[in-house]
Amino acid sequence: MMEPPNDPDHYTNLGLSQNVNFQDIKRAFHKLAKLHHPDKKAPGQHVDAADFRKVSICQLFLQTARDRSKTDEGITQVREAYECLRDEKSRAKYDRIYSMLQDQWTRYKIWQKAQREDDNKRQAQEEDRAARERAEQQRRTQEAESKRRREEQSERERKAAEAERRRKEEEIQATRAKAERERKREERERLAEERTREAARRAREEQEQAARERIRKQKEKEAAIRSEEAATRTRIEQERAAQERLKSILIEERQEDARRTWANMREAAERRRQADPGAQPAPPGFPHDSACAHPRFGWPKKKGRATCMFCGEIRRKWLHRCPDCEALACPSCMLLVSP
Repeated sequence: MMEPPNDPDHYTNLGLSQNVNFQDIKRAFHKLAKLHHPDKKAPGQHVDAADFRKVSICQLFLQTARDRSKTDEGITQVREAYECLRDEKSRAKYDRIYSMLQDQWTRYKIWQKAQREDDNKRQAQEEDRAARERAEQQRRTQEAESKRRREEQSERERKAAEAERRRKEEEIQATRAKAERERKREERERLAEERTREAARRAREEQEQAARERIRKQKEKEAAIRSEEAATRTRIEQERAAQERLKSILIEERQEDARRTWANMREAAERRRQADPGAQPAPPGFPHDSACAHPRFGWPKKKGRATCMFCGEIRRKWLHRCPDCEALACPSCMLLVSP
């Protein structure tokens, strides 16, 4: 096995010839540094969906590791070449041995190419052998599959013959069972007709008795319903009369309470008006007694500053006015004095 030369071919690693200047070396270094950057992908190194399905995850991982190793090696070679050739002294020293070094690298590359060709040949032979083995395995698999299918077909035919034999036996048994069922059916029909006639006779007697009993119970039920309806009507009339009396009493009590409340509030309002001369006096048509019933609804709004006649509250924007006696009331007092 031939070993590579100890010193690298810096000019070849940078893609340059020996007679280039420093600017050419610098441009080549920056270009190759970008090309071999770990975050860049070399052309044709991407892995698409089809390639991913062809290789295992382990193979893909190893391939990625090898690509990363090659990238690191390329960056190292480019950096070493640049560091050596950028300095005039080190470049001059390197140029003195470059002719011999170039010959060594040429012989090594020729040997390396021959090795690759041998490796490719061995790989092709291995692939041919693997293909023959796969073909042989496929042939054996096909023969086994054909044998299995023949055995399955034979088993199906045997089962079909057995099923046909059982079917004929079942037909014979079914014919015998049908004749026995027919005989039993006729016997059951005869007995059923006798039972039906007897049951019809008993049913007529029971229906007649039940009809007489229903008529008796219906008459008793109708009499009880009429009696209950009369008692219910009497009770409802009594309850309605009692509710009317209670309603009249409650109305009178509410009106009396409203009159007393209104009188007390009016006195308080008079005292506040005397203490506050600027408050609006009661309207001229306002009655000075509590005879008004003050309806619950229909109180219009009176806009302007005014005082509630019941609680004495001074309202600056509006008050409710009784449609009957024109008493002014705040919303709370309106609900209180209305029946």
